[in-house]
Amino acid sequence: MDRAIDYWRRQPAFCVGLAIAALVLVRIIAVIVTPLEIGPDEAQYWRWSRTLDWGYYSKPPLIAWAIALTTGLFGNGEWAIRLSAPIAHGLAGFFLFLLGRSAFDARVGAWSAALYLFMPGVWLSSTIMSTDALLLPLWSAAMLCLWRLRDQPALAHGALLGLALGLAMLAKYAALYLFIGAALAAIVDTPTRRALLSWSGLAALAVFIAVLAPNLVWNAANKFETLSHTTDNANWNNASFDFGHLGQFILDQMGVFGPLTFLVLAAGVAMLMRPSSGETFRRELWFASFIAPPLLVIMVQAVISRAHANWAATAYPAAAVLAASWIARPRWSVALKAGVALNVFLGLVFLVAWTVPSIGDAGGAANAYKRVRGWREATMALQKLAAQDGATALMFDDREVWHGVDYYGRNLDIPPVRAWRRGDEPHSYAEGAGTMRPGEDRKILIASVVPPFRDMIKADFDTIEPAGDLVIPLGPKRKRVLKLFLASGYHPKPRTPEFEAQFQGEDD
Repeated sequence: MDRAIDYWRRQPAFCVGLAIAALVLVRIIAVIVTPLEIGPDEAQYWRWSRTLDWGYYSKPPLIAWAIALTTGLFGNGEWAIRLSAPIAHGLAGFFLFLLGRSAFDARVGAWSAALYLFMPGVWLSSTIMSTDALLLPLWSAAMLCLWRLRDQPALAHGALLGLALGLAMLAKYAALYLFIGAALAAIVDTPTRRALLSWSGLAALAVFIAVLAPNLVWNAANKFETLSHTTDNANWNNASFDFGHLGQFILDQMGVFGPLTFLVLAAGVAMLMRPSSGETFRRELWFASFIAPPLLVIMVQAVISRAHANWAATAYPAAAVLAASWIARPRWSVALKAGVALNVFLGLVFLVAWTVPSIGDAGGAANAYKRVRGWREATMALQKLAAQDGATALMFDDREVWHGVDYYGRNLDIPPVRAWRRGDEPHSYAEGAGTMRPGEDRKILIASVVPPFRDMIKADFDTIEPAGDLVIPLGPKRKRVLKLFLASGYHPKPRTPEFEAQFQGEDD
């Protein structure tokens, strides 16, 4: 035991790296062995990866590039699409170790990595391919580069900071919170302010612009498609201003960072509001500068309209380091260690349920699997029905079904996969890519999952008749029902006020 402790003191980075590698390997195994299918969003990112570009309908390009890399090496299977996720989170954990060690000491660095890697949100995010899985390691790298620039203003550190910031923006536009955090850090911390206002800070800005510029050019050439979709996600047109959402927001964040660890974080940040001084206090404020913007903005967003739990995820790399910095304080140590232990337990339960879904079904978690089940079975059934009916195209009124069939039908002999449009212009990638081509509407097999759309769908065809239901089981007591129609002559009516009035209230 003494020998192990001595080795840790001499080689903390190697020890932490080895532990992270072991955890990443466990998560990769879970990604490979799970029988659960990829979800519609993952299928969409896979489709983008078939054609590399500087931008896509609803996201910047990095996720498509990452999938293109792993599928290019290992094929187009589900695990190859997801492979980058556990690896990227492992890198984030190591960056946070380096950051915690630089700002405090190696012990804080190790606990920073543990707090991050054992977050319930990271357990989940390590098993699916999402933009957060790429954003968070780059966010962590950017904070590390900024801290090093703060300690030693140098052009090389500035260039690395700009590179990390640019790549983070290419992962997800939520990286903009980094700039708000850096501005707050510059206000509360003189060394940060001096570094950012130096030639090194200018180098960071120049490299950032150079990295991001091709994506901005792509957006300009494509009617700022990605940016407009990001704005649409806020859903302010249906603002409710419901302060009752605050409770759900807090519960969601406890689910992301961990029940006990979030409470410790909240209590610690509250104590930072008391006037104080000293180097330790300034360093704590530095990290709080990167926690507050996403949490406060998404909290307001939740009150105005809606907010998904992961929208504030960028708060938690800094939160992991800040909370870890309290590990040596008696009043915090026990609660933090208990919180991490609870997160480990919750993560292992999740991992078992992810790799053996029948256990999750027995525990009442079947609803959590609904978006990663049934796509292969539905696609094969639709292939059979299309062959029987002589269909010249398949059409769907839901983007998720379109993406599921697009991916699982990639190696099947099925008709072209098309999407019905609710409006005059595409409002999803599926509606744009799934535009009906001339001659394909001779006999269309329509599979509808949105009842309010069906009368409007009927109005867009010359002939249409019911063709029964396709029922796909999704686990105990859950199923996906696709209402089938055979139609021909697709002539979408202009979505004029008069046309809309015929169906008023149907899709509210």
